[in-house]
Amino acid sequence: MNAIIFVKQVPDISNIPEDAWDREKGTLKRAVLDSILNPLDLQAITMASRVIRESPDSKVVYLSMGPPQAREILEEALSRLSGEAVLLTDRRFAGADTIATSYALSRAVRKIAAEFFGGGEYVIFCGMQSVDGDTAQVPPQVAEILGMEQIAYAESIRVDKRGLEVVRIGPRGKETVRPKAFPVLITVTACMDSLYPAFELTRAARRKECLVWDADAVGAEADNIGLKGSKTQVFRIFSPAGEKKKQCIFFDDPAALAAALKRHFDNPPSEGVKDGEEVYRLGGATPSYKGEIWVYAESDGENFAPVAYELLGKARQLADVLGEKVGAVVLGHALKTDPEELIRAGADHVYVAEAPGLADYFAIPYKQALVQMAKEREPQIFLFGATPLGRELAPRVASALGAGLTADCTHLDIGDYERGSTRLVAILKQTRPALGGNIMATIMTKDSSVQMATVRPGIFERWTAPEPRQGKTFRINVGDLAPEKLEIVSREKHEKAKGVTDDGIIVSGGRGFRTREDFKKYLEPLGKGLGQLLSAPYSIGASRKVVEDGFTTHDFQVGQTGRTVKPILYVAVGISGAVQHISGMQNSRVVLAVNKDPHARIFDYADFGWIGDLNEALPRMTAALPGGGAP
Repeated sequence: MNAIIFVKQVPDISNIPEDAWDREKGTLKRAVLDSILNPLDLQAITMASRVIRESPDSKVVYLSMGPPQAREILEEALSRLSGEAVLLTDRRFAGADTIATSYALSRAVRKIAAEFFGGGEYVIFCGMQSVDGDTAQVPPQVAEILGMEQIAYAESIRVDKRGLEVVRIGPRGKETVRPKAFPVLITVTACMDSLYPAFELTRAARRKECLVWDADAVGAEADNIGLKGSKTQVFRIFSPAGEKKKQCIFFDDPAALAAALKRHFDNPPSEGVKDGEEVYRLGGATPSYKGEIWVYAESDGENFAPVAYELLGKARQLADVLGEKVGAVVLGHALKTDPEELIRAGADHVYVAEAPGLADYFAIPYKQALVQMAKEREPQIFLFGATPLGRELAPRVASALGAGLTADCTHLDIGDYERGSTRLVAILKQTRPALGGNIMATIMTKDSSVQMATVRPGIFERWTAPEPRQGKTFRINVGDLAPEKLEIVSREKHEKAKGVTDDGIIVSGGRGFRTREDFKKYLEPLGKGLGQLLSAPYSIGASRKVVEDGFTTHDFQVGQTGRTVKPILYVAVGISGAVQHISGMQNSRVVLAVNKDPHARIFDYADFGWIGDLNEALPRMTAALPGGGAP
């Protein structure tokens, strides 16, 4: 089986020096940062090697798109698994968003398939996403342009006489799938030990000729590449570090701290409108877009995902500003969900498409149904949850509609845009983190019939109707759907979620914990005591570091690559306050931080603080709470 492996040169965001920041502009000077091979692309190389090992006559071609210096990471890739290398580079590619990038890569894939594989079968391997963009949009958009199926969130692969089988994280559980046709694109999540460079391969890689292709070489049309081919545009970049910090009150007496927490929750301050927050008013201006605000209501056939209700709440706010209706879109077969739930949650119209081809989730028929419905009814905004399913499906829908898409948004509002001769009225302003949460970008859609975004779960509140609502449900016939190109061999259903929840108190631990035993010994009694003090449920959370160290599982991780939470009280113990973690908990009502470093960034986001070693502080704090830490 021949393989094309996408690799990308990215900045190393694991250790960003202070001089890399342009504080006035709120941006990072990427030239100051070291460049590395995207970590998840290493996983893709490793997975590809397991296929090549079973097919010794197969050919491997690495493909990278970037500046001339990206040859370095092609050399690094070749030092792990031998093959050919192609660098797609051209100044005309500069400024490309994901849809323009996907177009250029797709042109290169067609050329590789013809010239290297002679039109034979092949598989594209790539990391699920890159650390600089974190969109996960390019792979599904490449698959859409090339008309192939994608196997997303792949964890393992095997080749036997029956063909190729991939274990992936599916929307309803872990699935083993088999492609029915090739080519197929596989995106790989962090799941295995990466291949190390080999001495002989490294020597050979340094002598290897790298093919360099420009836009003309792959037949890329000028209107579809670079800034001209992009459907989104960044119009504001700012640093999370520039946001207003809290005034932290410090304690060293556990009884006084417990009393302060109790008083605060017994007599909460009024919130009102946040500083700097403005309410957009349309006035008599004519909006640049017209149509309903749509939400894709993801479900498992029996229940709607929590993010569907969160998106409907936000869509209701946006629609009220614009004077439009809210539409919820439901796909499936023999559904047991009740459309009235979506009407009560904010929808005016519910569009339900049921068909046998929608019984199981496959990207191509689901995309086909959504594109047909969107073309017929022309919504002006279409929102998806940034769930595994949403991050795979939304990019394909956007590509098929020729629309811009912004990934993993944490803020949406309506505003105007004016620059030069361009004036847009009442457009969707979409704000998202980038570079691992180190910068924030506000993005707008351009040259598109619909504005699209995926939204991080846990960001918005579920809307509560002030009175019983009336709405209308439409049953949509989507006609004959394309047959799926994947076969589900087996499936393990997800167990009921056991991880961190944000319906009360979250007590989270970070790298300040040295052992798994201490993590379990200290956090649970503290959470129980705080729960009794405030008469609220509690759960345990964790930073990325302790999850990677095996103290707990990813279900409990809070932050950019974990869950976004907004509990009534968030307790950060031994957590320094990296922006990746802050982005996941900054909407908490109250934050209590415990850290031995008085200059830890976490105190900038905390209402209450305790400076001291957690091994000494936590037993004292727990003893002052109801129950005194008793099991």
